[in-house]
Parts: sequence; C-alpha cells; structure tokens
Amino acid sequence: MTAVDKTAAAAEAPARPWRSALEQLDAELEWLSLRLRVVVERGRRRRALGPPESYRGLYVADEEVEHLLSPEARAAAADLGPIVQQAARLRAELDAGSKAALAAGSEYPIDRVTRIFGLRPEERSVLLVALAASIDSGYEKVFAYANDDITRRRPTVEVALGVIAEDPAAAVSLRPLFYADAPLLRHRLLSTAEEPSSSSSGLLSRKLEIDEHVAEVLLGAASGLDPRLAQVARSTPAFDDDLEPELARALGRLLAGRPEARVYLAGRWELEKEAAAAAACEAAGLRLITVDTPALRQADAPSALLQLLVRDARLLQAGLLFSSWDAFAETEPEAPRLAVQLRALIEAHPLPVFFGGVSESPRSVPCEVQLQADIGHPSYAQRLREWRRAGAAPEDVDQLAATFRLGAGEIRAAVRMAGSIAHARGAAGPSFDDLKTSARLQSQPRLTSLAQRIVPHFTWEDIVLPPDRLDQLREIAAQVLHQHVVYEEWGFGSKVSLGRGVTALFAGQSGTGKTMAAEIIAGELGLEMYKIDLSGLVSKYIGETEKNLARVFDEAGASNAILFFDEADAVFGKRTEVRDSHDRYANIEVSYLLQKMEEYDGIVVLATNLRSNLDEAFLRRMKAVVEFPFPEEDDRLRIWQRTLTSSAPVAEDVDLPFLARQFRIAGGNIKNIVLLAAFLAAERRQPIRMVHLIRAAKREFQKLGRLIAESDFGPWYDEARK
Repeated sequence: MTAVDKTAAAAEAPARPWRSALEQLDAELEWLSLRLRVVVERGRRRRALGPPESYRGLYVADEEVEHLLSPEARAAAADLGPIVQQAARLRAELDAGSKAALAAGSEYPIDRVTRIFGLRPEERSVLLVALAASIDSGYEKVFAYANDDITRRRPTVEVALGVIAEDPAAAVSLRPLFYADAPLLRHRLLSTAEEPSSSSSGLLSRKLEIDEHVAEVLLGAASGLDPRLAQVARSTPAFDDDLEPELARALGRLLAGRPEARVYLAGRWELEKEAAAAAACEAAGLRLITVDTPALRQADAPSALLQLLVRDARLLQAGLLFSSWDAFAETEPEAPRLAVQLRALIEAHPLPVFFGGVSESPRSVPCEVQLQADIGHPSYAQRLREWRRAGAAPEDVDQLAATFRLGAGEIRAAVRMAGSIAHARGAAGPSFDDLKTSARLQSQPRLTSLAQRIVPHFTWEDIVLPPDRLDQLREIAAQVLHQHVVYEEWGFGSKVSLGRGVTALFAGQSGTGKTMAAEIIAGELGLEMYKIDLSGLVSKYIGETEKNLARVFDEAGASNAILFFDEADAVFGKRTEVRDSHDRYANIEVSYLLQKMEEYDGIVVLATNLRSNLDEAFLRRMKAVVEFPFPEEDDRLRIWQRTLTSSAPVAEDVDLPFLARQFRIAGGNIKNIVLLAAFLAAERRQPIRMVHLIRAAKREFQKLGRLIAESDFGPWYDEARK
C-alpha cells in the first residue's frame, strides 16, 4: 500500500504514542493522503469538463469555463464529505497523540519545530505538505497530477491551500501564511519560487521547497548545525574546566530572568568568553553557537548565512556568540548593512545573543545591550593553573605564568606548538626554551605598521656598564618576574590602581648601549620587543596620534611586549606654551600618552640622548632612570674585546689598548668599526689586521663629521689619510 492509498482505518482508535519521529510522520501522511484525495478529486472533476487529453493546454473548452464560473462548482465537494470527515477525525487523533507524547516526556521533531517557531496548526500542515516528497517520492507524482503538469513535481501554494482550507473563503484567509514576512518563510523553514515551466504566475502557482536541513531535522536525522554553516560557526559545548566562574554565574542569573538578553563581552580572551557564555547557556538549559564573525563576512553569501544562524539557534535552542564583532564592524565596509540585517533578525529573537569584542565600548553592537562584562587579564594564579592543565613541566610553569600574560586558549596552543617544536628536533618533550618560544609567538602583537620588532641577540655578557647600572637593569627585569608576588600574593595591588608595569628612562649619548640593554631585558624575560616608529606614530592630523598610541598600547598589552621609544623626546618632550590649537592638541597627546603608560602593565622604555629635553611630568612617572655614561678607556677596551668574536681570525698586529686609548667613541661606533674591518679583511681573504681597523675607523670618523687628526690616529695617521 503506497502513501497515496493509505486510509484512516485506525481513525477510531484512541490516541497512541509513536516509537520514532518517522513513525509519527508516517501517521501524519495518512492524514495528508486523505486531504490530497480531496484536492485531486476536485481537480479531476474540473479537468473532466476540459478538452480531450491530447489537446489539453491548447485551448479551453466551453464546458470548463461554465463550470469554473458556476456557483455550483464552488460547492462541488459536497459529496466528498466522508473523506473530509475521516481526515478530520484522524487529525484529532494525531493531535491527541502529540499531546499524550508530550505529557509522557517526549516531543517529536515536527511538534518541537512547531512550538519553537510558534507555528499555527495550518503552518504545521504546510510543513508536512512540503516534507512529504522527502519521505515518499511517490508524492511527486501526486503533486504533478494535482498541478496538472507532469514537470511540476513539487507542491504549490494552491495545492497546500487545498490541503489546509475547507472552502475558498478559508483559502483566502490563509494566503498570508505564504508571505515573505510570515514565520515559514521568515525563519527559512521553507521557500517559494516560480516554476519555470508554469504557464501561470502569482502566489498560487509558486512551488514550495522545504529547506534541506529543516527536512533532515523533521525526519529526526539531524541534530546539529546546518552543514552550510560549518565554515563560519560551530556548536560550543560547556567546558569541563571553569575558566570564568564568577562571570558564568552572573550571566546564568541574567539568562534565568531574561533568556532573550543581549550581552557584550569585552576583552581579548576568546576562550574565556566562550567558557562563560557556554556555562551560562548550559545553566539555562541551552546550547551555544560560536560565530567566527570575520569568516562570516568573507563568506560568499553572508546575508543568507545570518538567516540560517538565527534559525539554527532556535532549532537547537542555543545562544549565539559573535566573536571578534567589533574588529569586523570597525574595518569592513559592508558591516553596517549586515548589522542592520542582524538587528532585524534578532529583534524578536527569544534566545540570548552575545557579542565579543576587544573594545571597551559596545558601540558597534547592532542592538540594545542589557549587560556588558569586561574580561580582564588573567591573574597569575589563573595563568599558573592553565599552564599546569595544559601539561607544561612543573619546574617551568612558575616563570611561564609570571612572564607571559596569556589566556587559556593561547596557553594551550603554546603547549601544543612547543610539543611540535620538540618533535621536529627529535626530542621526547618540549624544553623550557621551546615553551618560551611558542608562548612568545602566541603573544606576538600586530604592530608591524607602527613598530619594528627587535629579535634579542645580546646577553648580560655583551654589555659594558658600571656595576650599579647593571644592577638597575636586572631590577627592571625582576619587577616583571615578581609582579604576581608583590601585587597579588602580598596584596600591594589594592594600593596601586594604575602603573603596575615598569616605565624606565634610558638616557645617554647615541651608541652607549640603550637599545642593547632593552634587548637584553627582553631576551632575559623571553618577551617580544618593539621599537616604536615615531614617524609613523605621530600624525599631523588632530586626534590621529592618540589613535595610533591606543593601538600600540592595546596590541602590546595583549602580549606583555616591551615597548622601546627611541629618541623619545620627539614625542615626550617638554609641553609647550599654548599659543594656538596645534599647541593645545600637542599637549593633549602628551597627557594621553602619560595615561596609557600608567595603564600599561608591561615594560615601557624611553630612550633619549638628552635627559634635559624630556618633560618633567614624564620624569616624575618613571619607575627607573638609568644613565648610560660615555665609556671611559677601560670600558672601551672591554667593548673592543667583546665585539671581536672568538671565531673571527685576528692578526697579531691588532692593538686593542691603542684603539681604546686613542678613539674616544661610544660602543655603537666601535661595533660599526669592527664590522667594516671584518668585511675589508674578508674581501682580501686576510685575517682582521690593524690596517683594516684603522681604515674602518676613518670611515666612522667621517660619518661622525670628525677630523682625521694625528692626535687620534698616532702612528697610523698616514694610513688613515690614504
């Protein structure tokens, strides 16, 4: 017995439960078959008055026109009463069965979809009409017959109205069910389209197409996200570990009272946002869908995917988390259009929507926000716990947690990367250096347009400074390593609202080791170091410098990078007397920079050749001021000795004490002389000789604008004058 031949033989039976969604749908198709018999019979009677089969479609017979216009034709279904009544009894039984199943704790997919989207009974029946051919392909022939066209094998609006309406007046009143703003179409449960082969147009002739994923859901075959969303979204389960317990509880309380809440989560820690949102949704009996907003924007049809996302959130009873929303909204030209569309889609959305962003303000969120939560930097204790959970060696976790201000997701990625680095070199497990390298890569900021990344190469053995200055530099590094002890364990954090980082001034002539010292500290701590490009930072346009500064500190703060402002007096110089608007805004830039430095928790190094050029307000805010003295003869000798590497071939005639005594120059100049001398020797395939060093010194003196004097070059004066 086919689906079309099914009858309601069991119509008088009491309400019965079904063992599966398919069994329920099979019973529903019994009712649909009865209603389609009515539709088919009405069509058959109308066609019986038309032309012979071989001429159908070529002309309209007189009898057919008379029948269509006669009042009796509208009541021609009177003798179809037994089938109509049988269908009505079966409909009542099916509805009672759904209620009995619900009372017993079971809800079948079609009933669940009806409840979730608030569908009317007639809309539920339209879904069944559109679904029928997905269950039994025999219905395609029935629909083709009802459409009087073998090529039109999908149900039309006219056929659906014939199924759900008892008379023409009811059919007219039900037409709005197929409008674009009606639930069936608005929620993308089904769609309507013109049939290319149809000879007529208008609403009645439009075919009904059930969405392929919705069909799978109704059949009980799909329980996850629509596969078309795989590139832009994922279902996020509740986390086993509690990353943000207090925030999760606060969000849970919010959803308990306002399940439709709109929440903005500020901060750069994405895994913590997901964990808090997922835990809150789980407490509310919901799932969570995390949306990769930048990937959504880059997709081929972002508008259509937005509709599917909101629909699937209802189907799965899940909250939506749009990650990186503010970065997308601020940079993408089409963001406003998508934001407007999303606002319309979630206007009456009954489930929570979260927006994640780095910005402190939810300005870009396309709806009213009921709650904003700021996820700050993870504490030392949280970082320590995550390094342990991720599997880092116990002897390494203390320094890793103290040095790198990473979130849980970044820590886990760093440990995985360190494992890969170890495997690549044939080691059984990652070393401390592997973990430091991967952690540094995870924290690497995006500052390449405004700053130059410096890879540290120097160690404490490379720098020549008085002992007290070296102690100062070591103290700067120690302040970073032991921040957690002083501010968290010993409670000094409650006494200091801002300025937990280290701001240091390195003052001294060019070449005295200021950049080298910053590199050594960065290398000691395993942190990134960025030398700020002041020409790219300072803008002639009012307000742009502040934006550049904000970007620098925000990006660097996310990674705890060391910021090195060379020739800092160009920006940090003494504030000027206000004579015009440009002077006023120049002073505003200095004040803004002071604020950002106080907020920064990492190391900021300001390097200047002339300490006296700096504004006094800056000097008062420095936690360390390190004077780099011009090297004396003994210091210069040590610099010459350390700059000439042990692997370089050096001739016996090289007189380093003479060079240190005669050439009163800084360490940076000494390095330049040694390098050029090495190239001159390599060109002649010789070891580095005194003549090479003298010629290189001559070039350095010329670069400095100094005279080639006999008092400097002594017995090598004639060689220098060549």
